[in-house]
Amino acid sequence: MNNIQYLSEHASDVNQGGMGALQNIPSEGARMAMCIMALGPVVLVYPFLQKYFVKGLTVGAVKG
Repeated sequence: MNNIQYLSEHASDVNQGGMGALQNIPSEGARMAMCIMALGPVVLVYPFLQKYFVKGLTVGAVKG
């Protein structure tokens, strides 16, 4: 995100070669893609570890 922000702010410095595409960088799309990539490992690992979560909740709920 820092790179995208830097390129957006300094597009006039970088665009000396006539590349006007740097001014329209989709920062929101990149942010959404980073969210999906961050959630990916959690979504893939949780089904395999779900039984341990349930076991821990039931052990903690028993009195005595």
